[in-house]
Amino acid sequence: MPKILTFTANLLAETTYHYGDWKPAATQRAPRETFQVGGKGINVSKMLTRLGSYNEAICFPGGHYGPRCLDWIENKNIRTRAYTDDCETRSGTVVSSERIAETTFLGLNSQVSEIAIQQCVAELQTETNHHLFAICGSIQNWDSPQWNPLRDYLATRRVECHLVVDTYGPSLKWFLQQKPEVIKINRQELESLFPKDKQHAPTQSLLQEISSQTFKTTWIVTDGGNSIWIKEKKTLPYEITPPKTVCVSATGCGDVFFATFLDAVYNRKNGSIRDAATLAADYASRNASKPEIAEFSLESVSY
Repeated sequence: MPKILTFTANLLAETTYHYGDWKPAATQRAPRETFQVGGKGINVSKMLTRLGSYNEAICFPGGHYGPRCLDWIENKNIRTRAYTDDCETRSGTVVSSERIAETTFLGLNSQVSEIAIQQCVAELQTETNHHLFAICGSIQNWDSPQWNPLRDYLATRRVECHLVVDTYGPSLKWFLQQKPEVIKINRQELESLFPKDKQHAPTQSLLQEISSQTFKTTWIVTDGGNSIWIKEKKTLPYEITPPKTVCVSATGCGDVFFATFLDAVYNRKNGSIRDAATLAADYASRNASKPEIAEFSLESVSY
């Protein structure tokens, strides 16, 4: 069973204020508040931990919110590789109401220092056993020279390092060039890889075209509660339909999908890519029906 390393560059210290109702332009006093750590890699690690899959979350907590984030992660029994020197964690606020759609306010992006990146890469270079390196979420200031150590490491990675990717923004095209084993993106991110005159084509057409550049990669394209499209190495694109559910919160559903898929394919190895994606879609739908990430029931599902 390979170790899975999740990578979160843009950690989030997130406070949620819970209201029965609220109105703008007035002082609001929440009867209840909760705290959690956000960031796609943290969400993926939380789900992997629930599935019993050995993983470690690489992250860069720092500044005022860093210690609180580390305490929360430790309390969730998530193993971490935390690099803190000269880093700053962003804050976020969620306003949750019974009558008004949930609203999220994000602060400035986290700051990841050059020394923290160097420390992270130095430890990655000591990995000699087979492992998955899962890029999760955006990487801020990706074009900056500070990320050169990570780019160099991944571009020249050993065969023991299996790259899987769920990213977006400026880094996405670079990661495509690194021939990852799995790419999971959503429909909007898929469109960003094409000129505007092609972006409205059917998902299967876009997927068939883009996958010709990475013929050894398994592609997964999600689209909210709509069909999920998959392109394996030697197949035409095909779709699976996620279960219908009453959506309480869509936050983290893609991360639950990614974690479940990786665990099924690389750890359990007792089904097809289609089977793994079907299970992942089921769990993502269950996640949408709950306010917390990866806190739904896993009962009555077998691998």
